[in-house]
Amino acid sequence: MRKPGVLAALIICLAVPWTAFQAQRLVVFPLKQTRGPMSTEWIGTGLAVGLDEAVVLAGMVPVTVADLRSYYEEQDLISQPDFTLASQVALARNLGAGLMVTGSYSVVDDKLKVDLKALEVGENPTLKGEWHEETGLRNLLELTQRLRDDLLKAMGKGPVEGPKVAPEAFESYIRGRIATDPTLKEVYFSKAVEIQPDYYDAQCYLAIVLRKAGRITESEKILDKLVDKHYAKAYLGLVTLARIKMNQGHLMEARALLLKSLKVMENPEAHLALADWYLRQKKVDDAARELKMAEKFGTHQDQIDALQEKLKKVSAEKKPS
Repeated sequence: MRKPGVLAALIICLAVPWTAFQAQRLVVFPLKQTRGPMSTEWIGTGLAVGLDEAVVLAGMVPVTVADLRSYYEEQDLISQPDFTLASQVALARNLGAGLMVTGSYSVVDDKLKVDLKALEVGENPTLKGEWHEETGLRNLLELTQRLRDDLLKAMGKGPVEGPKVAPEAFESYIRGRIATDPTLKEVYFSKAVEIQPDYYDAQCYLAIVLRKAGRITESEKILDKLVDKHYAKAYLGLVTLARIKMNQGHLMEARALLLKSLKVMENPEAHLALADWYLRQKKVDDAARELKMAEKFGTHQDQIDALQEKLKKVSAEKKPS
């Protein structure tokens, strides 16, 4: 069953009690461009991607830019709706987040100016921090790192050590993250890995693109090497590899990878994959439990709906005639 439309959801979520689970999550909305050429429109989403990865490294659970994009698609919205601040607060709560980051940026004569603020979106929204940064357009990595440190300090978190990558590799990786065309994604991620061979996040997303393209052997080879690596999207790499193993019939190996993913970070992708794993074993109660866990994140509704239908069929098959 599809969730209510966005306007209805924003109204409903205002009445939903704020929970400890929400307090642990943060959503970074793509920054709105107020001035600058169309060629720099990607920067607002790019900064959001960089910041939500910092959140992961600090041990917090993000509502990622990809989650937002999927949610907008499920609700038949444009890719980046122009919500008011009040609507963003309500949407953050509806997506299971207790903290949110929003802001804007402008580009003038190769100068990038960013205005950013973080809010706690509990019963009474509270400003946690506000920052205004300006730098050269080519210093996107340095700017992201400064904003990351400011944000984590406001959240009461210590500094984290992000991946040491070349600025060119970082930009290519970010462009790959926000691209929608699979071929472009592969090009950008491949370039990032070529520039920075130990860029594990770029390797992970390249493997994900390859899997979706049906190039399973190439994808599996990359992900096998990343199993014990520490990087922001390690939880997602483990889930993707588990999906491959599951489809190959290596069910116990797949389950171990999914449990490891959840130890790295609580994430809906692992719970959904575990629900699928249990359904293959006809264990409907365990599958239902994992689906309930996935629903807490407020995202991936289409996948949840599909597995709910599968759950009903398996349950019906198990009933005595």
